[in-house]
Amino acid sequence: MKTTATATKLEGFFNLVEKRRAIRKYKQDNIPDEDIRRMLNAARLAPSANNSQPWTFIVVKDQKTKELLSRPSSQSFIVDANVIMVVLGDPSVSCCPAATWTTRDPIIATDHLVLAATALGYGTCWIATYESRPKEWIEEVKKVLKIPKHLHIIVLVAIGVPDENPPPRPRKNLQEISFSEEYGNSI
Repeated sequence: MKTTATATKLEGFFNLVEKRRAIRKYKQDNIPDEDIRRMLNAARLAPSANNSQPWTFIVVKDQKTKELLSRPSSQSFIVDANVIMVVLGDPSVSCCPAATWTTRDPIIATDHLVLAATALGYGTCWIATYESRPKEWIEEVKKVLKIPKHLHIIVLVAIGVPDENPPPRPRKNLQEISFSEEYGNSI
């Protein structure tokens, strides 16, 4: 039997998940370092295969570096984010096979970070188009951020005080994406 406190916490979690949006407009307010630490701690607590924790995060606030991270891309709005989180994967500590979990585990940690940012009142936007950017850009980013050669850039996350409140985007209904016991069996 759920207590009132437990039910309230559960409702809070589901409201948080429903509230999260991709934000592309930010106010020029600063994010306190304590809030950044809380987001990073949420990411740190994420599960990973064999508890390998193959992730590293670089917090970027410098305007010139944010401009570098926004090129060449259609996501130039990220320069206005208060912080860009650069999420890295480390194949040297990952497992099962390394290439797969080097990406998957940091993405799980990133989702924890995004939900923590939302809980703290910030807006976020995942930027995953780095793979389509020129190799020279990746090399320049690694040089500027002093990223060791063996680490992979997995995703960028723009984080900031939202200056927009977009409506929810359409989602598939539950019957389209979930089945009971076997594919095609309605739940």
